[in-house]
Parts: sequence; structure tokens; C-alpha cells
Amino acid sequence: MTWLFDAYLDGRTYTTLAYMLAALPLGILGFTVVVTGLALGAGLLVTVVGIPVLVATLLFTRASARLQRRLAWSLLDAPMPRLNRERDDEPGVFWRRLASLIRRPGAGRELWFSLLALPLGVIGFSVAMSILWLMVAGFVQPVVVALGGESGVAGWTIDTVAESLVFLPVSAVFLLVGPRMLLGWGTAFGRAVTGLLGRIAPVELKRGVVDVLTGAGDADGFEVLDGLRLRFGRGPFVTPIEVEAALLALESSGAIRSIRRGGRVSYRLA
Repeated sequence: MTWLFDAYLDGRTYTTLAYMLAALPLGILGFTVVVTGLALGAGLLVTVVGIPVLVATLLFTRASARLQRRLAWSLLDAPMPRLNRERDDEPGVFWRRLASLIRRPGAGRELWFSLLALPLGVIGFSVAMSILWLMVAGFVQPVVVALGGESGVAGWTIDTVAESLVFLPVSAVFLLVGPRMLLGWGTAFGRAVTGLLGRIAPVELKRGVVDVLTGAGDADGFEVLDGLRLRFGRGPFVTPIEVEAALLALESSGAIRSIRRGGRVSYRLA
């Protein structure tokens, strides 16, 4: 029972609620801007106007994804990698900038998240409001009816105090489990955001491996993994399989070389 009441003292309960309530307007804004921008830009692509429209849309998508990462990290406590702020490779020339934005690692996932933000926001907002309503409805309805008002649920008009007490046990139960349900939904939303926006591009991972080996001189796979986790942060975005793939790719390209010492394999810059 204490586990249930602890949720009221957990700050994540209230930050999760804030995130789920904010998810709907942010989802509407992101979906509207991206769909409108892509449709308008593609339609005007035969003219000069379409290119800057697409550039502006992709820049908005990138900024929106950066905001979503920040909100998920600060409000949902979702793990997010520490990445350097992105810079435009081809600033000033629209068609080059458009190509740079399209080729940018993670651009596709950010675009998909902008489109999925609306249904996710609708679900999050609906769940949050439903939980809040079920927590308080059973206590509010008797007061409303006692003051001479009426309330209704699914076409049923409640106009007597006895009828209004029907939902009192439901609200009593949701006062106990409601905050825990919010935390559970927040965890699910956090995993969704991390899965789409919390990945590290292979090129960034390879750059991180090179930086780790530059500082360490030589290191085995476990030491490289620890170094990458110190660089990017702990989370599901740096796994042993991804590190091994990065090491193999760098070794195949000749950027690093492996050294076998007994049963230990170390890596160093070539």
C-alpha cells in the first residue's frame, strides 16, 4: 500500500502528467507544420519556391525533435544520448542545404516522429485526462447534485445524491492506482521517444570510438564500451553489438588495427 502512496511524493508523477498534457498541442503543431510543409514544398518543387519551403520544413523537424528530446529527458526521465549540437554542412545555398538535411543521420526518424507525435499526443492526453477524471469524478458529482445541479455519464443523467454515489468507489480506487498508471504510461512514452529519437548514428559512434582510442592509446572492446558510455551517457543507445560493429567497420577501413595479446584483443589507431 505504501508503494501506491509513494507515487504522490514522486516528482515524476507530476512531470509525466505535464508531458502528457503538453503532448497533444505539440503533436498537433508538429504534424500540421510537417504535413503542410512537405505537401506545399513538393507541389512547388518545379518552381524555385519549393526548395526553401522544404528546407524550412526539415529545419523545423530538426528543431522539434531537439525539443522533444529535451522534454522527454527532463520530464519523463527518458535516457537520451549527449550529442554535439548539429551544424549545417552547406549553409546559404538552398539546394545544397536541402540535400544536407536529407542525408543527415537520423533525419528519417525525426520526420517519422513528427508524424507520429499527433497520435501519440492524442493517446497521452486522453489517458491523462481520463485518469484525472476518474480520480475526482466520484467525489465531485455528489457535491454538484447536492447543490442542485445535474451530471451525466454515457447518456445517464445523475440527479439524485444516491445515484451520484455510484462512482465513489471507482474514484477511491483510482486515487490509489491513478498516479502509478501515469508513471507507467510515462515510462512507455519515454521508451518510444528514446527508440525513435535516442539513437546514435553509426558515423557518430565511429567518431566516438576514434576519440576513445585517441585518449586511451589502446583499449579492448569493454574499455571502448565504457568510454563511449562516458561520452554519450548510459542508455539503450550504446550496446555491445553496436560497438563491435563500429570496431569491425573501422578495422575494415584501416582506421584502427587490432592487437592480440594472449586471450585479449586490443584496438589502437592505425
